[in-house]
Amino acid sequence: RRHTRYISVTGVQTCALPILIQDIVVDPDARGHGVGRRLLEAGAEALLARGVPQVMLSTAARNEAAQRFFAAAGFRPTMVEMTRDA
Repeated sequence: RRHTRYISVTGVQTCALPILIQDIVVDPDARGHGVGRRLLEAGAEALLARGVPQVMLSTAARNEAAQRFFAAAGFRPTMVEMTRDA
């Protein structure tokens, strides 16, 4: 019997343009092997091939590793999200 182990997952918000990639999660043991990069590229290419003019994503300000990952894939900062607790 073969066991399946999921090593990555992504979520996409498709209700508005530009499309927002919600999540890209890769199992820590699978990181550093190009899984996240391939997942990100495949998703972005599929969306652009369907005529989506722009793909956006966001990450926490403190998540510098994710920011470096996305910058290396060609994404650039375009806005600042600000939050206030009630």
